[in-house]
Amino acid sequence: MFTNMSIMVAPILSIGFVLLMKIAMPSAVATGAYLLGMGLSFNNIMGGIMMGSYPLSEEKEKNTLRVLMTSSVSSVEFIIGSILPSLLITVIINIVLIPIAGVPVGKIDWPIYLLYTTVTALISIIIGYVIGIYSNSQMQAGNLSMPIMLLFTLTPMFQSFNKTIENIMSFTYPGMLNDFVLHSMTNNYNINFKDVSVLVIWLIVCLGIFIYAYSKNGLDSE
Repeated sequence: MFTNMSIMVAPILSIGFVLLMKIAMPSAVATGAYLLGMGLSFNNIMGGIMMGSYPLSEEKEKNTLRVLMTSSVSSVEFIIGSILPSLLITVIINIVLIPIAGVPVGKIDWPIYLLYTTVTALISIIIGYVIGIYSNSQMQAGNLSMPIMLLFTLTPMFQSFNKTIENIMSFTYPGMLNDFVLHSMTNNYNINFKDVSVLVIWLIVCLGIFIYAYSKNGLDSE
């Protein structure tokens, strides 16, 4: 997995984007909450989808996936072996983004922060796997994932346009994550039914879609 350096683009970009916005934008606009929200979107959403789709599509493109599947490596082992390093990378970057965004460490509710960011990353990785199942090359995976990544990664920006868009996007898992970050910076955040429900529903739905795609095609749609 780590030989595919393209999957590191989003985590690195998330740090670079936060630093660039911090320097280029007025501090009144580029608040710590806004910067952290954007950084998490790049890392968890874009990064997660790329980490799920690119390694799988790369194996198929190089015709090595079937070799792996006929060897001692099972599909479950391949999936777990891809998910765990991906989650580790996202968790590390999510922690690093906090001081980079200028957010006081004391303002972070660490158990909830780690839970929400890890689950959102997992949802993105699952979406990436679904895309990877139906992609036969990294280019195809990129083409299929780009609209989803753009929509979800730029959620914090969309939410700042008006209240209606903000309310609609709050029912998406990236929107819920951004709301959590914003509320955590302004007052004491309390875990609530809506946020948990949004995460659970998205996780269940994405898992269901993945299971359906896998049951129909395996990891190789050809």
